[in-house]
Amino acid sequence: MDNKSAVESIDNGIGKFNAEASIVVDDETPLFDLSDYPKEMHEILTECNKRIEEANSKYRVAKYREDMFAKGLRAGMYFCTFDRDENMLGFEFNDETRQMLGYDGIEDLPNEFDSWVKTLVPEEKDAIVKLFWDTVRIHRELPDITHATYRMQKKDGSIIWVTGAGRFIRRPDDGSLEIYMGCYLDITAQQQLEEYVKIIEAIGKVFNFSLFIDVKDMSYRMISTNEYVERVPKDPDAIQFLKKNVASSVAESFRQNLYDWLNKDDILAAVDKNGSTSMEFYSESANRWFEGIFMVGDRNEDGSLAHIVYGCQDTTEAKLQNLAQQKKISEFETEIYIDSLSKIRNRKFLDEKLIYQPCKAVVMSDIDRFKEINDTIGHQCGDEAIRKVAETLEQSVRRDDVVLRYGGDEFMMVFFDISKKDLENKLEKFRNELKKITSLNGKDVSISMSFGAAYGTELVSNLIKTADSALYESKRTRDAYTVIEI
Repeated sequence: MDNKSAVESIDNGIGKFNAEASIVVDDETPLFDLSDYPKEMHEILTECNKRIEEANSKYRVAKYREDMFAKGLRAGMYFCTFDRDENMLGFEFNDETRQMLGYDGIEDLPNEFDSWVKTLVPEEKDAIVKLFWDTVRIHRELPDITHATYRMQKKDGSIIWVTGAGRFIRRPDDGSLEIYMGCYLDITAQQQLEEYVKIIEAIGKVFNFSLFIDVKDMSYRMISTNEYVERVPKDPDAIQFLKKNVASSVAESFRQNLYDWLNKDDILAAVDKNGSTSMEFYSESANRWFEGIFMVGDRNEDGSLAHIVYGCQDTTEAKLQNLAQQKKISEFETEIYIDSLSKIRNRKFLDEKLIYQPCKAVVMSDIDRFKEINDTIGHQCGDEAIRKVAETLEQSVRRDDVVLRYGGDEFMMVFFDISKKDLENKLEKFRNELKKITSLNGKDVSISMSFGAAYGTELVSNLIKTADSALYESKRTRDAYTVIEI
């Protein structure tokens, strides 16, 4: 999601809680202007300015808290303070928050960011925490007050709905975020069926395809739909209808997992206990990635589920954006993600940036008889072989694909958009290009490699084991490639 979309998403949230514009704090202790003093006094004056700034910050926090309570906003609340680099310095709950969530005091729910995180519903925690940090990242593009409605988990494990307003307080001199205040009210009692339906309707606008399902007989009302769903024969049972959608459009490698997931009893148990259950898949008909999720619609008076919601959300753009961001490695990342010998990406890049990305093929390879090179013409020539092989592989793939040194003389390649035929041609090209390496540090050599490829639309992590098996087959003859299709 780009910044503009993030702004619109946050600004148009389902929040119901509002707050007035905050006060302006302009009676602080001024800082020393170093230009008014001789150079020998600058060091001590800089330290003084640092302490004055810390005191001013504490004063502003106190004034803003006083302002909020003066306006009657005695709801659950938390304060976050940030340094000028917008790193979080401190986090604080008020007593109303602890009471709302059933905690006894500061020892029971300490003033720590992790305390807030643990009050979130586990299945929704990562998304809400990400939203928090995303708003901090783009706060300059947001209004002073943003809104959200979400669920929190009390100390006794029960779930409540809260609606809240978050307020950004920025430093007047450079616009950096100094304080973020969050206020929320418990609106669980207001969430009757009509309210749930309104929220569900709003959710339906977000989902590419969604259903409002009656738990008694699994009949449903379509909230939102798309062209691929419309092609599927209707069925009065929601689960059977969804299975028909799977058979019609989902990539074959994902179908069995989805069929196993679409079990009525398991879905109801998971939603009742955890609030939701979800699974990601790839649609061949749409050529897009999606995430399907079941969640609570509403409950009967005895607490049992009355309705559940199914939503299907397109996650392709988020995946592609994430991948694009990973490929734009910063200078700092270059230091930790580039192998010092081969000058291509390293195993750390795979483990931290690439492992859970969707792709079309993973290739594992290693240099044939590499030990003989080290033993007969020396380790320096072995290092030179690593460098030349890395350069050859890197120059033989497209910019969007990834070559990395997996370890020792073993290399790995990830292809994000390639046909099986093109993959085989690419592996043959690798073999031919490598034969052009005939000299290492002035000594005659013959270089060849063995390649093992796993081909199929999958996450990188799910293809590595198959690619290793394919490489094992190729090593039987050497200077060969094996492709296993998933």
